[in-house]
Amino acid sequence: MVALLREIANEQGLKLETFSQDWILRLEKTGVARHIFGYNFEINSATAQLLAGDKSAVSDLLGQRKIPRVEHRLFLHPKLAGYVSADGNWPLMLGYAKEQGFPLVAKPNTGTGGEDVTRVDNAAELEQVVASLFGVHRAICLSPFLEIDQEYRALMLDDICELLYAKRRPHVVGDGQSSVLELIEKLLLAGQVTQQMAGQAIEQHRGELKQVPQKGQEIVIGWKHNLGEGSAPQIVPDGKLRDQLIAMARATQDVINIRFASIDIVHVSNELLVLEVNSGVMMEYFVKHFADGRKLAKGIYARAVEKMFAAR
Repeated sequence: MVALLREIANEQGLKLETFSQDWILRLEKTGVARHIFGYNFEINSATAQLLAGDKSAVSDLLGQRKIPRVEHRLFLHPKLAGYVSADGNWPLMLGYAKEQGFPLVAKPNTGTGGEDVTRVDNAAELEQVVASLFGVHRAICLSPFLEIDQEYRALMLDDICELLYAKRRPHVVGDGQSSVLELIEKLLLAGQVTQQMAGQAIEQHRGELKQVPQKGQEIVIGWKHNLGEGSAPQIVPDGKLRDQLIAMARATQDVINIRFASIDIVHVSNELLVLEVNSGVMMEYFVKHFADGRKLAKGIYARAVEKMFAAR
């Protein structure tokens, strides 16, 4: 992104300075300065950025506005005793598990890229995972584990959908000769999955590793849809689905008053649900999958920079 912004600054006549190992960018034009912090552009309000980064907040606000979403139930670290029920978290967590049924998904209330997002299949696993998460995070969420048919990302800049793609989960394709284990090993050797991802895939398909898929048969080897976890983007073509996804993304924008964001939406049992909102617009993983990906990303970032300097 920094390389793209250097080009954009040159083309738009902006002075660019970087700080903190390029994590903070300062852009200046005719005495007016704007900043980019990480992947957050100085176009959203501070409140919108904070809301987007809080999974529980987004879930609650969307729920109040009757926008279908994946529930994220908030639980605070026990050290925040003044904000935690006198009964503590555990009875409430078990109550939520009874209400939703296992498996559940446990995750930090903030964060991106699927980091520390864990499936839990029973109360014992829930206890272990929650203890681990509270060792690092001050607030966590529990969500129902959904059989997601597809996940989509809509990259919105004001009322324009700049980019809309599906996230295709990591998978192997049978050749009629290789076992599932051999196909996973081929992906690992080709650098298409990491050692960790390959290990998780082998664990997940432990009872199927010796099976030989038919030629062309696809076997999904991961449950996370994050591009950083091995999924691949596919552009959503024009049509009814695209229109529905964009309409839901715009409605989500309106709820938290965010201008520049990527909005993740999942398709579950013939229903579209908002999963989360990201105020930091990261495109590195997307760019790697398309020949014109760099050009597309540069155009989106360039328009965001123009909006930053537009009259307020």
